[in-house]
Amino acid sequence: MKVREIKRFLSQVDNPALLFNKLLILEFIDGFSQNQNLTEKGKDKKGKDKGKDKRDEDVKKIDYINKFKEKVQKPEPPPKVEGYTIEKFRLKTAYRLVIGAGYPSFIENGFLFHHVYGIPYIPGETLKGLAKAVFILSVAEAVKEETKLSNIEKELSEEAEEEVSEEAKGILHQIPDRINIILDNYTIENPVETFRKIFGSKERRGQVIFFDAYPVDFNPSEHFEADIMNSHYGDYYQSGKAPADWLSPTPIHFLALKEGIIFEFSLGLAPLEPMEDNEEKLLLETARKLLEVGLKNFGVGNKKRKGYGWFSDKTVGR
Repeated sequence: MKVREIKRFLSQVDNPALLFNKLLILEFIDGFSQNQNLTEKGKDKKGKDKGKDKRDEDVKKIDYINKFKEKVQKPEPPPKVEGYTIEKFRLKTAYRLVIGAGYPSFIENGFLFHHVYGIPYIPGETLKGLAKAVFILSVAEAVKEETKLSNIEKELSEEAEEEVSEEAKGILHQIPDRINIILDNYTIENPVETFRKIFGSKERRGQVIFFDAYPVDFNPSEHFEADIMNSHYGDYYQSGKAPADWLSPTPIHFLALKEGIIFEFSLGLAPLEPMEDNEEKLLLETARKLLEVGLKNFGVGNKKRKGYGWFSDKTVGR
């Protein structure tokens, strides 16, 4: 089935996950292709299309999903829990966003939808990994010696000195007391301890929680796009033939989110140990800055090197 057809059907419902992952494969693989080319055997004695009843039933199921429109499009913010500090900010996509293209799917490329709300989202573990990568790159920039990023992460995450490998020894002692986040002027004081308090280590949990990010207002009929990538040398990669100009290109269509969709990002802090005055606010501010730098300069999701998944420089709201 063509992705443009899928996009059209997704625009008719408010729970794209159910349609994309369940109904499409049932309706449009088992029934749709057959219903499109009905023979006389596919009609009853009165000439009525037998497949029509089945399609009408599926439409009723979709209409039932639409009753949850308010919950799907505008999920309620997480409740305020006593003892937790919450920080939120919003950014909008600077180009198209593709999440979960490698997920299993009955079409060429998958897509990541929330299993409850049915809307596209960015997992919290993805955002945490992005923020951590920015931190490690910032440390590498501050250390005036060529060092493997994996060694930096290893030593920052292992508080017991005897567990540090010979190759990684000495990195902590080269990290200055103050470093700047790459591509930004924000300063991090005591970076080693700050890293362990935000992201944790093998000895303790991180205190900053990276929640899933959701679009502020999602409309399937407006925010999906049918995108394309065009492999010009398919025979070269698959059959080992010469990558010549006369090889036929193989267009592959996939779903993407449009540019300009506003996402809300949420961070939480659970103080697991006594903190000094204003330390909670400082940790959240640092985590937020790391995440913002990553979103604006590195992006999330698939095809980041092509410009996908990047977010705009201008923060929308607070």
